[in-house]
Amino acid sequence: MTKPRRTVLIVLIVAGLSLGVIAALGQGFGARLAQTQMVAALLDRVGSGAAGPDDAATGEMTNMGNMAMPSPTESTALNRAGIDVDPRRQQLIGVRTAAAERRALTQSIRAVGTVRYDETRLADVNVKVDGWIEELFVDSTGQLVEVEQPLFTLYSQELLTTQQEYLLAVESRDRLRDSQIAEARDYADRLVAAARQRLALWDLPPEAVQALDDGREATRAMPFLSPVRGFVIEKRVTRGQYVSAGQSLYTVADLSEVWVEADIYEEEVPLISEGARATVSVAAYPGESFQGRVTYIYPFVEAQTRTVRVRIALANRGGRLKPGSYVDVTLDAALGEGIVVPTNALLDSGLEQHVFVTHGDGYFEPRPVTVGQRLGDSIQILDGLDEGENVAASATFLLDSESQLRAALQGFEPVPRAADGADRERFDISFGSDPDPPRSGMNALEVSVRDPSGQPVTDATVSILFYMAPMPTMNMPAMQNAAALPHRRNGVYQGDGEVMMAGRWDVTVKVERNGQPLDSRVFTVVAR
Repeated sequence: MTKPRRTVLIVLIVAGLSLGVIAALGQGFGARLAQTQMVAALLDRVGSGAAGPDDAATGEMTNMGNMAMPSPTESTALNRAGIDVDPRRQQLIGVRTAAAERRALTQSIRAVGTVRYDETRLADVNVKVDGWIEELFVDSTGQLVEVEQPLFTLYSQELLTTQQEYLLAVESRDRLRDSQIAEARDYADRLVAAARQRLALWDLPPEAVQALDDGREATRAMPFLSPVRGFVIEKRVTRGQYVSAGQSLYTVADLSEVWVEADIYEEEVPLISEGARATVSVAAYPGESFQGRVTYIYPFVEAQTRTVRVRIALANRGGRLKPGSYVDVTLDAALGEGIVVPTNALLDSGLEQHVFVTHGDGYFEPRPVTVGQRLGDSIQILDGLDEGENVAASATFLLDSESQLRAALQGFEPVPRAADGADRERFDISFGSDPDPPRSGMNALEVSVRDPSGQPVTDATVSILFYMAPMPTMNMPAMQNAAALPHRRNGVYQGDGEVMMAGRWDVTVKVERNGQPLDSRVFTVVAR
């Protein structure tokens, strides 16, 4: 491409971009100018009403009084109305529906726990006589000891004297074995049995007593054996130490089974019961888990953490769970059966919870519900929804915004749900104005009402509510105005109503009979 042609092409591109920017700025300026003209027209009407006769001023100020101004004492709860969304709009905003289903409910509660010793498998080693430790076979904490493994030897003057008394009783029994006096033989046998029992009550091993019988010689330092198999977790004795009767020398723990103590929140306590299944995992053994059962729920709440402690017992294969370790605990709570919907279907404003129920014709009904447990990506519905009803499971915030806009007029009440829970039959309601579209000021309004069977409704009360959303950027509040239309002929209601200014208005037509709502429709008009 030659240089002159390249230059011409660049000039054309720059010119095209400049025209696009100018057009965009023109559109933005046009929209801003339209808003400014609307405000100017409103201010002119207010100003002219104030300068004219008193009755004119009063009429204008009455209309301005109808503007929806927020009140500091107004309830924060918002009214909602049913809305119609055609299939094309549903696809554009991404509306998906899901059926409310009844199923078995299980809740997984996750908590952090700590491995503890099984208190029922702890043993304290002590002596029942005073004496001195001469030999110490288990001399360090953490040693594994077996049942009847020697722990230490004890020299005790009282124990040595009892051995000698036992030997004298045995010798006396042997001498009197051939005695002709039966009472003497019985007395000797009783002396031997009493001395033998005394040695046994002092935890002397049976082998040591048998050695006395065989050797007929007292042992100066008697060995003491471990009563259980386990690990020494506390050692309070040294070689040569003097010990008293009842003094604790060792604590031995059997680690074949351990406890895990986990903390759960107060609101989770009703979901857990003794016998509930628990799964324990440890960071040291990725991919592995240990199964256990809840054996006890503590009857108090920790004041600092506001949690309740639960105890889980589980087998300790190979001693891999070390007391003091942190573990992850998953508790499975069975909650019976209930109705659930996807979590995204629920709108929770803090004061109330509701879902949007679809009736299959593009009509979405906002319905308050009572919720139960949150179950992962589902939530339990206790009241307000029946099994099989379809609810919006996505784009619910968009539907909620539209619903609140439709019901912005204070005191608006959506058509109640039928008592039997069936889809309600809708009335045929149409709206028109003369001129069409309406203009700023007074307009002739007309509403036609027919019941679900197509018959004209002649005995209803028809009211029309005009509503314009606020414009925060222009510091302009919402505006609203109402008109009542009397019945004229064959289900047609006519009357005059005022459109306060040009712009987009939402027109809500409400049909009632004897104070009870029959149906309502929302139309959108753009006043000129």
